[in-house]
Amino acid sequence: MSRKVKHSLEFKLTIVNQLLNGSRSLVTISRENGLERRMVFQWLQFYERFGEAGLRPQSTVYSLENKLEAVRYFTNKKVSLRAACLQFNIRSTSVLSNWLRIYGSGGSEGLSAETRGKKCLMKPRISKKAPGKTLTAHEQVLEENKRLRAEVAFLKKLRALIQKEESKKNKKL
Repeated sequence: MSRKVKHSLEFKLTIVNQLLNGSRSLVTISRENGLERRMVFQWLQFYERFGEAGLRPQSTVYSLENKLEAVRYFTNKKVSLRAACLQFNIRSTSVLSNWLRIYGSGGSEGLSAETRGKKCLMKPRISKKAPGKTLTAHEQVLEENKRLRAEVAFLKKLRALIQKEESKKNKKL
């Protein structure tokens, strides 16, 4: 599943370079470009910490060890969510807050990938015919006979519905 990238890497780099040059303030740049100040500041922080890679789109699957390390860092160091996310290159604070909630209720087992996600409720589809089974001529005739009977029954029902509709129209006239 891919995400839609709202701002290109070049755009983010120009915004960050304007901030680093000191030509304009964060408030001015964010107002002129219609951006949230918090987001522009986050771009600046990630650029300063990770360079250009900090501004690239990221779709990361985090390992259990990384999740536990980030959760323990947050709880032991008593830092903000934003600071912990910046430390571990997690782009969204909601990701870490979800990990904290899951860790609080289910411990480290709750964070493991195997226990996460929606459980499959549907049974796998099993075909009625065995693959590779060849039917005898007699069985083929019986199968065709079943199919034709079903088709005739369907057509009879269709004809009855059409006649019913026509009789309703004739009564209205």
